[in-house]
Amino acid sequence: MASSRSRRHSFIYSLFSLLTAQLSFAQFTPQEIIINSGRPTFYDPSTSVPGKIALEEHVGNDLFSGTFTTPFVNFTNELTYDLPAYLQDVEPRLTNVDSRVQAMDAANISISILMFGAPGIQGVFNTSFATYAAKYVNDEISRIYTHRNHSSRFGFWCSNALQEPISAAEELERCVKELGGVGSFVGGYTNNGSANNVVYLDDPINAPFLKKVVELDVPIYLHPRMPPPDQQRVYRDYNFLAGSPLGFSTETAAHALRLMVSGIFDMYPTLQIILGHCGEGLPFFLPRIDQRVRYLTDYWPAQKQSMRYYWERNFYVTTSGVMDEGTLMDTVRVSGEDRVLFSVDYPFEDAVEIGGWFDRLGWSGRTKWKIGEGNARSLLRLGG
Repeated sequence: MASSRSRRHSFIYSLFSLLTAQLSFAQFTPQEIIINSGRPTFYDPSTSVPGKIALEEHVGNDLFSGTFTTPFVNFTNELTYDLPAYLQDVEPRLTNVDSRVQAMDAANISISILMFGAPGIQGVFNTSFATYAAKYVNDEISRIYTHRNHSSRFGFWCSNALQEPISAAEELERCVKELGGVGSFVGGYTNNGSANNVVYLDDPINAPFLKKVVELDVPIYLHPRMPPPDQQRVYRDYNFLAGSPLGFSTETAAHALRLMVSGIFDMYPTLQIILGHCGEGLPFFLPRIDQRVRYLTDYWPAQKQSMRYYWERNFYVTTSGVMDEGTLMDTVRVSGEDRVLFSVDYPFEDAVEIGGWFDRLGWSGRTKWKIGEGNARSLLRLGG
């Protein structure tokens, strides 16, 4: 009897081992399985956040490409643009309105706030063309997205030619008041005639533009771009790191810190800056930075408060391009849930993938509503 039981156990163990071995070598294609019995009285889409508003969604235009400098210079944006498969997937989505709306519907996104390029207008070397192009881009986005089919599904950020800040201020006012733009899109530092001669927002030359932003009471979306080519020595031989994997964040985080220590927010205390990608790493760096710079205040007499002070009052962050709950939790912990906003970074990221991730977070419905929709409606005065 015992021998028979032993042989049976041995056979079962051998069969289990064989199946396990076969399964471990099988090629699976992961896919989400929606748990829904089809019974309407039992179906509860409790994780869905149906009215999400996405704030960092990219578009193209028919004048020029905003993904490199104009004229083109090597190492001024992502190396992925050298890959045919990537171009075939991404570039058509920049201008195809129907596919964009389909992706929004599938991801439970009600409104996309559109922006042109990165660097966009900031990457134009010629001041006259930059000024002309900003107006052209703003008019085209307004015409195609907010005055045609699906107009209720879109808003947009005004492009501004900071190569000439006085003209940029005038164009921002026109774009906001006449076209309905929600604020300013600044694609990182501004090129001043060449790839390596650059101007950051804290430069005194930008005072007329910043004054107009404050007067209009609209935010600036400060988008990343790669460091100037002559500042990429650390990335040599690994240039792909200089783009969205790392360089975007380090460059933009430093840009934001320049604004803090320059005294800009003491001069313009109501100025609001939005950063993508869960704050470009700053929610994690700020405690260490503040801890160390308390010894160094003699080096910047303009700054009156701690970095954390400005962060909590003058910065919003979006979730664009991030799908990690721990990262988002720390971002909310440092920034406060009133200053975190949902985004995708379409078409460079996938709306359904990121939208589904956000919808499935096991957070309170109130918090998910605020991050997914409520904070954006309040900041951008979208109503609803």
